[in-house]
Amino acid sequence: MAHPFLTLPLLLCLGQASEPSQVEAPVQSRLSFLASEEAVEDSALRTFFHAALDVRTPELASGLSAEAALSMFFSTGGGAQGVAFSDNGSAIRLRYRPSTWESREGLALSVFPLTGTRVYMGFSYPVTWERQSFPRRSGNEPALELRLSRRRWSVFAATKAASVINDLELKAQSRFALLAGGAVELTPELGLALKATHLNRGVVPTLAAQGIEESMPVYGVSLGASWHRGAPIGNSVDLSLYSGDPTFFERFFQPDTYPGDFAASVSLEGSLVSQRLVDADALLEMRSELGQAAALDARWRQGFFRLHALAFLRTASFLQVDAPGVPPYQALQRDADPRAEVSGTLSGDYHLPDWGLTPGLLVRVALPAAFQAQQVLGPVSDTTLVIRGPNQFFILPDGEDRRAVLTLKATARWDLGSVAGVLAEVSYVRDPNRTTFEDDSSGVSRPVFADPDALGFNLLLQARF
Repeated sequence: MAHPFLTLPLLLCLGQASEPSQVEAPVQSRLSFLASEEAVEDSALRTFFHAALDVRTPELASGLSAEAALSMFFSTGGGAQGVAFSDNGSAIRLRYRPSTWESREGLALSVFPLTGTRVYMGFSYPVTWERQSFPRRSGNEPALELRLSRRRWSVFAATKAASVINDLELKAQSRFALLAGGAVELTPELGLALKATHLNRGVVPTLAAQGIEESMPVYGVSLGASWHRGAPIGNSVDLSLYSGDPTFFERFFQPDTYPGDFAASVSLEGSLVSQRLVDADALLEMRSELGQAAALDARWRQGFFRLHALAFLRTASFLQVDAPGVPPYQALQRDADPRAEVSGTLSGDYHLPDWGLTPGLLVRVALPAAFQAQQVLGPVSDTTLVIRGPNQFFILPDGEDRRAVLTLKATARWDLGSVAGVLAEVSYVRDPNRTTFEDDSSGVSRPVFADPDALGFNLLLQARF
């Protein structure tokens, strides 16, 4: 029998390529449909179709087995007809476990031939990074991971590769990212995990155009700690916060257990990343820019009631770490006054076992990251740029500063036996940082505040075979 501690740090803290569900069926498939509308009044409905197929072989040799996981998105193409395909971390995996080892122990070699988004830094999804190591790649970014898991500890080493254009030599070069780390059980309830990474994104294109060869190395570390008591507590229904996670369609419908007794867990993590970018105050020189992130995830269950709390902090430079620089490949000015994003979420739900239904409520208050925008917009007076995510910005009117964002949600999970499930949420968001552009009396386009209120929804349907 697997040690109960492994359910938390190896899945929450180690957080690399997701372990498949421990099922006996050699073939399992999932079909999921996701419809998302952030603001009903904008009529910007987005729909996605996700298909997954997991195949597990019988034992090939003593202790050796193989697995293949196909995970794909289907969506309409740019034209009126046709379908576009995108990979979601499909993998081929070999496992070896000596006969004297426990079921969760072993050596695993995972190959991600198309995309390596399941190999990353950080632990809790909102503060993970390096999902994509090379933003200027000319093709796929495959990954390879080797992991050794024992009863009280686990270690891994991984690499990603991509073809990146060298703008100085005008040819493609292979670039590699290295990741390594591990987790250790200090007590049956307490564990630690550590990850480290190094990569070089290649030459700076803006300097290469001037005949200057400067590279962009990246160094980073993530440290996590977790405590757990009782049976594992599942995830809250928060589709908008976790829908970008490549394991989203796999883990949100994993069966939750409600043994009736008390259970609780707390995980704390922090990440520090340094990347070398062009110095905004001396454009032909380079300097290192630091980005930081931290997260606290607490869960509590008593009977059929669950309570989830998530708080995290992300600096402006951390939000741009996978799309480095604002403008691209350029560090923030020293007087840009960058301010970190701070977010807090509290949610609760109650499971109705006779109906298989779990309704819940959620509230989130967030203060977005921001900095003074002279560097991006030129010599304008007192203009603030609000960062929503990588290369996602709101430009505030002159003299205005960032304001807190309020999110309220009603959520529901409906399990239809072991073959189907529904996740749904209706949300109200008040974001006073939303802006649009309008021409002033002189014909110059300037940012003005837009309607801060938005009503949206998310709906996920899944069938399993």
